[in-house]
Formats: sequence, structure tokens, C-alpha cells
Amino acid sequence: MRKPPELVKPARQNVKIDTMEMKEPLSLIECTTNNKLMVNQEALKILSSIEQPVVVVSIVGKYRTGKSYLMNRLAGKNKGFPLGCTIQSETKGIWMWCVPHPYKGDHTLVLLDTEGLGDVKRGDENYDTWIFILAVLLSSTLIYNSMGTIDNDAIMKLQFVTTISDHIKVRSSCKDEDSQYADFFPSFVWVVRDFHLDLSIDGKCIPPDEYLENSLTLKEGESEQISSYNAPRECIRKYFPSRKCFVFKLPVSHGKLNTLEKLRNADLDPVFVKQTSEFCNYILSCGGKTVFAGESTVTGSSTYENIRYCTTDETSSQEQ
Repeated sequence: MRKPPELVKPARQNVKIDTMEMKEPLSLIECTTNNKLMVNQEALKILSSIEQPVVVVSIVGKYRTGKSYLMNRLAGKNKGFPLGCTIQSETKGIWMWCVPHPYKGDHTLVLLDTEGLGDVKRGDENYDTWIFILAVLLSSTLIYNSMGTIDNDAIMKLQFVTTISDHIKVRSSCKDEDSQYADFFPSFVWVVRDFHLDLSIDGKCIPPDEYLENSLTLKEGESEQISSYNAPRECIRKYFPSRKCFVFKLPVSHGKLNTLEKLRNADLDPVFVKQTSEFCNYILSCGGKTVFAGESTVTGSSTYENIRYCTTDETSSQEQ
């Protein structure tokens, strides 16, 4: 089994922490030039100081697909996580933004924006896998962001799920291992961007959730080709029993996309505004995972401990 990128522990610094309402995002997991992961000590101090319950929402997906924009919407801001308007990946590593939860007054909302998968400049599949694994382990809700349609290519890009059991080990108990994964893993939300097709099958209109479930239908047979087709679908169904799907229209014409963070709702396609509003309401209303390693409630300090736990070579590699 391949080891995760090496973790580099930065030198401790004296950091003044004001409030849990961070004015802007902060790097949580950084990547060095030789693909080593480095945990930002300042971000860890902020997390460890949050004593109230937290809801952790992360987003993963291919680079340059608008993940950061959605996270800003969840924060109720136009600006925050940087949006790129070129072909280059903007977000590096994992960035964190802690804000008061808009629906739960006694909770902090922790938003994690991850580096885009499949960056041609990075070119490291092992690195992508660990970004995905960290997002899974830290989240109450995991958002998977893709473009166009949920086709076989989009699902095959989620091959990371087929290696989850190789990278993550759960504590033994009377439960079977698959059930334990489902207990500890976040709820899963698939977002399809720039969706322009009719949501219908055999002439019958269907909701986005049914569109997702239909895409995850398994084929019958035992050939190598069918096994390859079924593998990621089986893993998504097994590890993420709580699933939801949203489809979004293009928010504006292509010529205005590079000014998206400057536009008001009135400047956007009204259907897109409605779709994103429903998405945000769902994400902010759902509970998602509520335990970490036996903790009855997820707090900032337990999230901090979970980061320390899952970013060490000894634990992450699980060499047997």
C-alpha cells in the first residue's frame, strides 16, 4: 500500500485568536513543492479553541469547476474562498473558513474548500486520493462537484472510493466493517453544474435524487468490464447511504463567469438562484455525521484531534 504524502510539522508560532467568526478563509492543509502535506498550526489553534459543536462541510471535485463559489454561498458571502478565472487551479491543499452557523445558533459552521482533483500541474494521483480521504474523514457533509451530467466518466472520476478500505481502518466491534464505515462517514451530496438536459427517463420527469440513484444502478454479470463499471457505484452506495443530488443551470453567460463574485443575485439566472438557495438550505439544515471516534458531539477540539490522528504516517498508512 502506498503511503500518504509525508506530513511536515511547521514550527510553532504565537498566534492571536480573536473570534470564531473568521473574516476570511485560512489554509488548513498545505502542500509543499514536493507534494508533502503540512498542517497549518494557526488553523489548528483556531479549531482547538472552538468548544461549541461544529458542522463541517467540505467540497471535492475536479479543478476549475466552481467549488469555491458554492462554499462562499454557504458562508453567505460573495467573496471569501478565491475564485479563479484562468485554466489554473486556484485552491491548493485544504482551506478552512469558520463562521457562525446561520441556522443553529449554538454551532460553528466549518467550511473546507479542497484543491481540485486531476490538476495537470500536480499530476499525482496519490495526492488526490489523500485530499479526498481527508475530506471524508473530517466532514459532516461531503459535497462532490462535477460538470455537465452524471455519466460513467463522472462516476469513474470517483475511483477514490474503491480504495477507501485500503486507506481507512475502523475499530473492530460486533458490527461488520461496512456498517461502521457508514456510521462514521458523512452524508454525500452530488452537485452537477451547468446542467442543461431535461430531467426525464422514458418521457417521465424525475427529481435529481432519482437521477443520481439511476446513475448508480449496477449491471448484472461477472465480466471484468462489468466489475470495473460496478466497483465505484457499489462503493458509493455502501459507504454513503445518505445521498442527495442537486443540478444547477449556468448562472450567467460564459462571458460573465470571470466576474461572478462581483454579481448580485439579481444579475444571475433566476433558476440558478432558486437552485442554489435550495442547495444551501439543505446543506445548512442537514445534520450529517455527529460523532468522531466515540465523541457524542463534534466540536472544534475533536475536529482538531481528528486532523492530528488522520494526518500521521503511522495511522494513515495502516501498514499491516
